[in-house]
Amino acid sequence: MKKTLALILALLMLLSLCACGAGSKGSDTAAATESIQEAPAAEAPAEAAGNGYGGLASYSSSYAADAEYAEAEEQDGSGETGTGEINPDKIIYSGEAEVETRDFDDSIAKLMEMLEQYGGWIESSSLSGANYYSISRGNSGNRSASYTLRIPSQHFETVMNSLSDIGNVPYTYTYSENVTAQYYDTQARLTAYETQEARLLEMMEKAETVSDVIAIEEKLTELRYQIESLQSSLNNWDRQVSYSSLYVTVDEVGEYTPQPQQSYLQELWQALTGAFKDLGRFFKNFLVFLVSAIPTIIVLVVLFFIFRPIYRKVKARRKARKAGRSGEEKQDK
Repeated sequence: MKKTLALILALLMLLSLCACGAGSKGSDTAAATESIQEAPAAEAPAEAAGNGYGGLASYSSSYAADAEYAEAEEQDGSGETGTGEINPDKIIYSGEAEVETRDFDDSIAKLMEMLEQYGGWIESSSLSGANYYSISRGNSGNRSASYTLRIPSQHFETVMNSLSDIGNVPYTYTYSENVTAQYYDTQARLTAYETQEARLLEMMEKAETVSDVIAIEEKLTELRYQIESLQSSLNNWDRQVSYSSLYVTVDEVGEYTPQPQQSYLQELWQALTGAFKDLGRFFKNFLVFLVSAIPTIIVLVVLFFIFRPIYRKVKARRKARKAGRSGEEKQDK
C-alpha cells in the first residue's frame, strides 16, 4: 500500500513539473513575439532620424521657413540689412536730347570727345542725309545723326548740361526709375534659394537610396533655375544703375530754332522773316531742280520735234481714209 501511494505521488510531481515547464515556455514565446512586434515601431523614428534625409519632410519645412523669411523681407521694404545698415538706393536714370548745329562734323567730334572724357560708350548709332537724287528734287541736304549713349551715372547730369557746348539744344527730357524695393527683394530671395541649395547638397551627401538622390536632384535643378533667373535680373539692374542711357539726335540746320522767350511782336516778326526765308529757299531749290532737269528737257524737246512730223503724217492718212470711206458710202446710196 505504501509503495502504491509513493508511486502515485511521484507521478503527480512529474506531471506538475511538466505543466510548469510548458507554461514558462509559452510565456517566454509570447513575450518574444510581443517584443518583436513592438520593435519596428520603436526603432522607426530612430532610423528616420539617423539616415540624414528623412524623405523630403525636413526640406519642405526648411523651404517653407525660408519662404516666410523672403516674404518678410519683401513686406519690410525698408532697405536695411541685418546689421542695421541702410543699403544705397537703386535708381535708373535716362534722358533724351535734340541738338541743332550749323557745323555738323565739328559737333559730332565734340560729342565723341565728351563721351571719351566721361568714360561713356556708344550702344547704337545711325547717320542719315539726303542723297543727290533728293537734293536735285529740291529737298534739303542737311544731315542727321542719332546715338544711344551709355554714360556713368555719376556723370549723367554733367553730360546733359554740357550738350549746349556742341550746339543749340531745343529739347531735353530726363526721367528716372526707382527699383530699390524690387532689387533688394530679389536679392533676399536669391539668398534664401542659395541657402536651400547648400542644404540640399549636404543632404545629397547623406542620401542612401536612389529615390532620395533623384528627388534631391530634381529640387536642385528647380533651385538652380530660380537662382540663375534672379541673378540675371540683379545683373541687369546693376548695369542700368551704373550706366545711364542717353538718346541724342544731332541735326544739321541752317537756322537755329528761336528761343521761346520772345514777345508777341517778336514772334510775328520772326514768322514774317521766316516766311520770306522759306520763299527764298523754295526758289533756290526750284532753280537747282530746273538746272538738274535741263538734260531731260532737251531730250524730250528733240523727241518731240522728231515724232511730230510722223504723227502729222499718220493723222493725215487716217483722215484721208475716213474721207474716202464716207464718199463711197454716199455713192452707194
